[in-house]
Amino acid sequence: MNFLRSTVLIGASVLALTAATAHSQTAEHYPDKPIKIVVPYSPGGFTDILARLLSQKLSEKLSQPVVVENKPGASTIIGAETVARAKPDGYTLLMAVTTTLSTNPHLFSKLPYKVSDFKPVALAGLTPFVLVANPSVPANNVRELIELTKKEPGKLSAATLGNGSSTHLVLSMLRGATGADILDVPYKGSSPAMSDLVAGHVDLFFDAITTSLPHIQAGRLKAIAMTSEKRSQAAPSIPTFAEAGTPDMLAYSWYGLLAPAGTPEAITDKLNAAINEALASEEIRKKFMTEGAEARMISAKAFGDLIEAHSKTWGAVIKSLGIRLD
Repeated sequence: MNFLRSTVLIGASVLALTAATAHSQTAEHYPDKPIKIVVPYSPGGFTDILARLLSQKLSEKLSQPVVVENKPGASTIIGAETVARAKPDGYTLLMAVTTTLSTNPHLFSKLPYKVSDFKPVALAGLTPFVLVANPSVPANNVRELIELTKKEPGKLSAATLGNGSSTHLVLSMLRGATGADILDVPYKGSSPAMSDLVAGHVDLFFDAITTSLPHIQAGRLKAIAMTSEKRSQAAPSIPTFAEAGTPDMLAYSWYGLLAPAGTPEAITDKLNAAINEALASEEIRKKFMTEGAEARMISAKAFGDLIEAHSKTWGAVIKSLGIRLD
């Protein structure tokens, strides 16, 4: 019996050592073929731009082609499912966004993937929101805006991109944090929302700084405040909500790379180091700033913690609104 037990234990140890050695060898030679980054949006959008910026740098650093494949649709669900079902070998990655793991699990009762189907690799960047207003709105800062909504409840309207969208959730945060009574007007896209805002058909919109800044500079819109911790380098003249005495209005969209669960740690560590090195380059940082994003270099574990923290924040907002999208 003892001999048999010893033989089993030795066999198990050999198997474990063999697996560990195989993983080590795999990571040592990784990558030895092209890497694919799946973007769950159409070409040309903000997420696609960030993915392509990173793919160029990663190709240089890893000495292998890094290609971008667009799989848009269903609130990033189609692209996310593709990567969740991919082989966990580090050759298929997802350019994920807040929607993928921090809001979708709270908005949909049935998803074809779980949060545990993914392994965080690296955060790429964060983008805060800027609250912009039509120049006709008689308020130039947060305090004046809140006073106006209390004097005339429901008079002001804000464009959103539909129920459960990030713009809708941030507007809901503003209502909860300040008691502002603002009418929600849903649009099917940011372009028609921005057109109606500039035309004065709606009064307010939480937008990305990149698309709003040209209108602000031209005087077609005015900026009320940003949802970031500190002022954006892209628009240092715009104050934050925290400066205006509303510290609860801290909100970002995150963008980062995920791998299928089960991808060896040595491979995700190698990818994290390469991505962080790319993000540290002056070229990437300037391009990210131009697009209104803040490049952040953190560990894979810290990225996982960030995803969870955002999930708790947005989950609480979604629960308070009772939103379900299926």
